[in-house]
Amino acid sequence: MTTYVMRRIIQAIPIVFGISILIFLIVQLAPGDPTDRFRTPRVRPETIANLIRLYGLDRPLPEQYFSWITAFFQVWRVECWGYSLKTGEPVRDMIFGRLPNTALLMGTAEIVTILFAIPIGIVAAVKQYSLLDKVISVFATIGYAIPSFILGIYVMYFGGVVLGWFPLFGMQSLGKSGEPLDIAWHLVLPVTSLAIQSIAGWARYVRTSMLETMHQDYVRTARAKGLAGSRVIGKHALRNALLPVVTLLGLALPSLVAGAVITESIFSYPGIGSLTINSVTANDFPVIYAVGMLVGIFVILGNLLADVLYGLVDPRIKY
Repeated sequence: MTTYVMRRIIQAIPIVFGISILIFLIVQLAPGDPTDRFRTPRVRPETIANLIRLYGLDRPLPEQYFSWITAFFQVWRVECWGYSLKTGEPVRDMIFGRLPNTALLMGTAEIVTILFAIPIGIVAAVKQYSLLDKVISVFATIGYAIPSFILGIYVMYFGGVVLGWFPLFGMQSLGKSGEPLDIAWHLVLPVTSLAIQSIAGWARYVRTSMLETMHQDYVRTARAKGLAGSRVIGKHALRNALLPVVTLLGLALPSLVAGAVITESIFSYPGIGSLTINSVTANDFPVIYAVGMLVGIFVILGNLLADVLYGLVDPRIKY
């Protein structure tokens, strides 16, 4: 296993550099530059030229890329990811300050997804073609198909306006800095928005996997031996049906990251997602570079985690 992990990490190195090149080129090809917000009649062209020289935007693109990528992996340095062109803060500190908030949001959404999606998928498979199965299928289809931003607005309106039970924005109330219950109360709506789509997708996946497993010969043999239905489902069918689902734990990470960008913006949640939106609208290149690289690295690590987990839970897999 250790050899396999090390081999995968080595193989990921050229992929990381390929991702960095794509991110750099996409940002450079985007319309506008960081000096656009200064281009007003009151600002002289000489001042704009000085800003371009200060930001290093006048240097050749290969030189800009090499300077950025060589500093990126020197995480021990405060200036490794540069400074925000909007606020002047070190990008590393900005991201590290918000990363725990996004991890809390995504981790809670992942736990909620697991707790609800697996039982719902099992019930839908066991009660195949029943009214309950049809209701679950309709819910899963709608939940999976509805866009994240529309779902977030609906959740916000129903939970925060119609019911008035939950706060609409932010992560904590004024005067209650860091109180766990207050933070949990603010998480309800954004976590619900993220989890609904994940539950919908996972439930369909679990249902399909369970149906395929329940028609295997060893399940029929267990039923023929007279084992109780709950024992057949719980010990024989479910255990094997969940093996493919384990891979979703790692592969769901990119989807949660993408969903968090929209969800955090809607609920004004102080995480990486809202920082990304603000940076894109302000053409804050250093922040966009850093966030893009981190998301790419997380995707690679998520795929590696999925492969490792699958090998751990299924003894038939040998690396």
